[in-house]
Amino acid sequence: MAAETESKIAGALHELNVQTIVSIPKIGPFDFSITNAVVYMWASALIVLLFYIIVARRLKKEPGGAQTVAETALNFATGHLTGQFGEKGKKYYYLILTIFSYIFVMNLLGLIPKPEFLKPYTPTANINVTFGMAIVVFCVTQFQGFKRHGLGYVRSWLTPPGVPTALAIPLHFIFFVVHVMGEFFKPLSLAIRLYGNTIAGHLVILVMIGLVLQYQSFLIAIPPLLFVIIMTGFEVFVAFLQAYIFSLLSVIYIETAIYAGH
Repeated sequence: MAAETESKIAGALHELNVQTIVSIPKIGPFDFSITNAVVYMWASALIVLLFYIIVARRLKKEPGGAQTVAETALNFATGHLTGQFGEKGKKYYYLILTIFSYIFVMNLLGLIPKPEFLKPYTPTANINVTFGMAIVVFCVTQFQGFKRHGLGYVRSWLTPPGVPTALAIPLHFIFFVVHVMGEFFKPLSLAIRLYGNTIAGHLVILVMIGLVLQYQSFLIAIPPLLFVIIMTGFEVFVAFLQAYIFSLLSVIYIETAIYAGH
């Protein structure tokens, strides 16, 4: 009985496994095989791209449902999320909108029930995916810092002006090390936060689904089934919340580099 229960739950958790679809020989340590994670990343990117292209080509004075959603997302990204960027950061409005939309769609796509032959997977439940997006934000942040301030960007990592020279010299080293560590921990915290919250919710839902499949009794299955329905609704909110937090922190990091030393 215990083994059978474990088997049912393990079967439900199979959705969290990365499965190779097209195997490509490794080049050194790098594996370029196409997995279900890659496919669902491509699918999410395609959905976001087509959505905004179609809306942009069918703009009307009286917007329909799709145009309303797109305009709301645009206003949300250029207003609430990136309002503090100012003129200097205006070019990154659409990067933040893309990050927000992409993460949100990937999260939602992972919540939609799919048959086994489609090899269901949620890309944001993979630390490699979330860390890859965090690295993009890290590179943009450092690029902006050095482009706008040159080596003065590094000066902003040292002791603030006004500190007595006798204290400033030893503190420069401490401040520099702490700041460098902070810069490298920023993408790590972005990646782990999104990955952890996504996989935690999916684990709970999939374990409950495994219990429903195991007992296959209407009365016994009611509590876990109700929990799955409620948890799925909550995960839709979490999908939005995590996309929002990732985007907002990206804005803060880029803004800090743009206005370093101010």
